[in-house]
Amino acid sequence: MLISLSILEYERDLSQHVNNLAASLSFSQILRLVGTGKIHRVHLDIMRPPMIPGKRMFSIQLMRRLYEDLHKSIPLAFHLMVSEPLPILMEINEFVPKGERHGTAVFIQVESFTSQKKTAEALSLLRECGYEAGICLNLPTPSRALTREIVGKADTILLMSVPMGQGGQKYSSKATNRIKRISKKFPDKPIEVDGGMNAETVFLADQAGAKVAIVGSFITQNQNHEGALLELERSLKMRRVERA
Repeated sequence: MLISLSILEYERDLSQHVNNLAASLSFSQILRLVGTGKIHRVHLDIMRPPMIPGKRMFSIQLMRRLYEDLHKSIPLAFHLMVSEPLPILMEINEFVPKGERHGTAVFIQVESFTSQKKTAEALSLLRECGYEAGICLNLPTPSRALTREIVGKADTILLMSVPMGQGGQKYSSKATNRIKRISKKFPDKPIEVDGGMNAETVFLADQAGAKVAIVGSFITQNQNHEGALLELERSLKMRRVERA
C-alpha cells in the first residue's frame, strides 16, 4: 500500500509563511518526510464553506507556493472539498502548466454536484485538462452515489473513512466494508482512503482493497514524524506476514 501525506495539520503554519515557505518548520518537515522516499504524494485538503462550514483551508496563494516548491520532488494531489470546484480548478490551471499535469491529481466531491451527468462532465474536464481525475465519496453519503457513469470517467476513487472537514478523527468501522464493496464493484479503479489512518487502520484498509492510504495526524502530530511513517511501513509488513 502506498502512503500519501495529508498536510492539513501543517496548514496554519504554512499559511503564516506563505511568502517564504523556507522559514516554515512545517515545510521543513514535509521536505524531510519526502526525503525518506516513502511518500507517494503530498495531499492538500482544500476546504471552503458552505461544504465545510466555517473553514477556509489552503488559499490559492498557498496552493501555488506549495506546488512551485514541491512538484519537482514529489507529485501533489488537490482535494477540492468545495461546493463549486470548477472555478478553483481554473485557478489551479493558472499555476500548473499543462505539460506538468500528468502527475498531479485533482479530487472532486460527488456531493458538489446535483446530478451524475454533471459529476461525470466535471471528471471529463479534469482529464481533458491533463490531471489524474479523482472522485471522492464522503462517509455519510450512500455508496449508490458512485454510479457506473461517474466512476467510468474517474481515474481514482477516494473514500472518506471519517466525515470530511476535520483532521484527527477516528476511523469508522463502516469504512472497511465500504472499501470491500466498492473495490469489488470497480476492480479496475484504484481506491484511496482518507481519515483516521494509523498503524492499525491502514492494515484494515489495505486488506479491504485500498491501494493508497492518505495519512495526516498520525504522522504530523507525532513527536517523531519520520518514525511514525516508518511505523506504518513496519506494521503493514508484519501484519501481512501474520496473515500469510
